[in-house]
Amino acid sequence: MIHSMNLSEPTVFPDLNKKEDKTADFHRDVINVERLKYKHIRAVLKFPEIDQMHHLMLMVTGLNENDIGELLPEDAAKLTLMLHESLRKFNQPV
Repeated sequence: MIHSMNLSEPTVFPDLNKKEDKTADFHRDVINVERLKYKHIRAVLKFPEIDQMHHLMLMVTGLNENDIGELLPEDAAKLTLMLHESLRKFNQPV
């Protein structure tokens, strides 16, 4: 399932724009965020712990290294909080 995350302000993602045949200066108000799945958690464990959240962010947004850097700090924080909430649910006893 894909969710939309509203961005704090319109943001240009150059590589995503090129991939989607948008103009180079196309601004987005939202980005798509895939719901965190077990496959993401398993895949991210191959990275050093310090890099795991970054790689989860890449996986669930589909953004590449260049484009993820275009997120404003508050948007990166919002995405991180969303992921932490999903991970908290994953770690809760059943």
